[in-house]
Amino acid sequence: MSTLEQLLGHTPGANALADYQSTIEQAIRHQPRSLQKLIGPSEIGTDCTHCLAAKLAGWTEQERDVPWLPFIGTAVHAELARIFEDDNKTSSTSGGRRRWKVEQKVYVGHIGAHAITGTCDLYDTVTGTVLDHKIVGAATLRTAKTGPKPVYRIQAHLYGLGWENAGHMPETVAVAHLPRNEMSLARAVIWSEPYDRDLALAAFEHANQLHANLTTLASISHETRDQWISNQPRADGCFSCPRYPDWTPNSRLGTEFGFTSSTPDRKAA
Repeated sequence: MSTLEQLLGHTPGANALADYQSTIEQAIRHQPRSLQKLIGPSEIGTDCTHCLAAKLAGWTEQERDVPWLPFIGTAVHAELARIFEDDNKTSSTSGGRRRWKVEQKVYVGHIGAHAITGTCDLYDTVTGTVLDHKIVGAATLRTAKTGPKPVYRIQAHLYGLGWENAGHMPETVAVAHLPRNEMSLARAVIWSEPYDRDLALAAFEHANQLHANLTTLASISHETRDQWISNQPRADGCFSCPRYPDWTPNSRLGTEFGFTSSTPDRKAA
């Protein structure tokens, strides 16, 4: 029996190595996480006012390269989801309860007229614990020993609020810092604290105040709003700042709104 390859032969000029990499890159760029536009719990707690305002205003993040590290995180999340779903099945088969709620969407609140939801990695119904996986490098793993990044901490409490909204009784929130570059899971750092509803609500209040400011400025002009965003304070070492091209008359944003000038573009910090 002849194979299709034998019948058709090989394609002259085709490059398996280049196509191999480009196929991976295209898939990563079009993942749901990569295409997400509406702000979610993972961003509401950022300490970078510039990036929070940019996200609320609908600015598009410009990826300078294929987001390989987030893809690794997504792949590990998928395997962790399978592990905990398998544990549920094993428990259920033996007559026990399905302990874990895995990768479930929860409603956490409103920003303006927009309902904000997020997909929580894990919720333990036996102890009322929210768990969020973070696949991190060596630097974040080291600093996690003294506590998670503020944005991670607030995200966990926002998920707690989401589970409370869904009728559950969260007692604890946890961030599991899992090592991306270590040979052993023994180096993981798992942080936890009691669920704090007020902390989650305060994050929403801050985001809504910022949203109200943006709405008022946009009523004057989008130029006014975007100039204001570009001048907002930035967090030290913010990963997202370079991915938001600031407004200038010659920038992409300026061009979209019909403004032109000889002023050179100011690069994002």
